[in-house]
Amino acid sequence: MRICFTSDLHGDAGLYDQLEDLLRIETPDLLILGGDLLVDGDPADPLGTQVAYLQSDFMARVARWKAGLPGLTVACIPGNHEWICSQDAWQKHHAAGRLVLLDHRRLWHRDGLAFLGYSGTPATPHWLKDFERLDLPDDPLPQCAGVVWDPVQKTGRSVSPAEHYDRHRAIRQELAEAPSAPDPWFLVCHVPPYGTQLDRLPDTPQPIGSRAIRDFIQERQPRCALHGHIHYSPGVTGSVIDRVGRTVCINPGQDHHRLHAVIFDADRPEQTLRHTVYRLR
Repeated sequence: MRICFTSDLHGDAGLYDQLEDLLRIETPDLLILGGDLLVDGDPADPLGTQVAYLQSDFMARVARWKAGLPGLTVACIPGNHEWICSQDAWQKHHAAGRLVLLDHRRLWHRDGLAFLGYSGTPATPHWLKDFERLDLPDDPLPQCAGVVWDPVQKTGRSVSPAEHYDRHRAIRQELAEAPSAPDPWFLVCHVPPYGTQLDRLPDTPQPIGSRAIRDFIQERQPRCALHGHIHYSPGVTGSVIDRVGRTVCINPGQDHHRLHAVIFDADRPEQTLRHTVYRLR
């Protein structure tokens, strides 16, 4: 099975047009989208902005891709720029069979492979907090307040760090819910593992990935783990690939002009990996 993976398109029409061209040329069997896929929603009206974009523009593109490539399956996870109400909308399309919404609590199977997805990220400076969590249970509270979806008022509402992070389990605790996956299996996480070639920013000396994600990969050892979130990391480290134990971990990066995506054979991810921008060998 041939897989195409990209992430962090942020509703950019130019990047989505390039992805459509790539799909037509490469004809993959499975397209995986690793979060931060939609335009940022207006905190006063996430339903009328981000969810409206999902329902019209995003799903229209998915339908067009699948019509042009009848064998194509599209799978995705949300990222930290997505509102939780957008995940609810994706879930309805998942139930209708239009796309696959990957989740860490349930396995999805395709062509003898199992897949798990996870969207939570450690705290960031971004104002939307729906998918942000403490990384480890004993981590100190971040200082950044933000906004979360209010399902009663159907709008965004301000939230303090204590209110938000205390009401959610840490990433390590959420990942403990994940079922055991039979080999071979793939993990799709928005945030990359800590201390790799995949989680670095310019002018920031320390890694900014997730320790909990790294520990989970080290313990469970999927064949391949796919990540995004840190757009600039490949430009900083010169690499889109690293290993945690036996697991091949990939972050293609992203920018505003040229689509960063990878194509690979699911049986041999590292040996067959190709990038749309970087020469890997």
